[in-house]
Amino acid sequence: MSTTIVAGAKGGQGATTVAAALAVTAAGKGRRVIVIDAGGDVASILNRSHVGAADDLAAGLTAACPVDGVELVHLPADRIDSNTARGTSELVANRATIIIDAGTDPSVVHRFDGVRPRPQRVLVVRPCYLAVRRAAAVPYTPDHVVLIRERLRALTATDIERALALPVTTVDHDPIIARAIDAGLLVTHAHRWLGRTLRQLI
Repeated sequence: MSTTIVAGAKGGQGATTVAAALAVTAAGKGRRVIVIDAGGDVASILNRSHVGAADDLAAGLTAACPVDGVELVHLPADRIDSNTARGTSELVANRATIIIDAGTDPSVVHRFDGVRPRPQRVLVVRPCYLAVRRAAAVPYTPDHVVLIRERLRALTATDIERALALPVTTVDHDPIIARAIDAGLLVTHAHRWLGRTLRQLI
């Protein structure tokens, strides 16, 4: 079906939460969804027991235990290679939706350059001057920006769009989502949080 890489230019932007929410939303549409987790935090956000790091994509999939239609593979950056890209392409050809949580490591984004069709690159930012400066300097070209809008911040979606020269989709920072993650309930709240806003990305 498709591959989407979700990354943040710096820590704390919400990339892992967006990746997990996209996965849950895609699975809610009846798709086979595989999350490749390079940072190791997706299992906790989805309230699963810790998933040990796999040596390769195939081994991780063999051990994957789907919950709510989402298969999760913890694959650290140093284990992502050309075989991973080939395996990801094959899964997409077999109608899987792949969500990759790249965290803040730009090498993870580049390690999937061989995937066909080319993955969509989504950069998650908050309306913070430092975050936008870091976003402007990432060593790859994102396709889309997701802005986690926070009250009382001076920067607007228009500011981000102008600064990065990329299309921006805005999602309001929602304290309910933070509490849902703390309680292990993101799976039941992801649809509400995303609403129609981010569905274009999956």
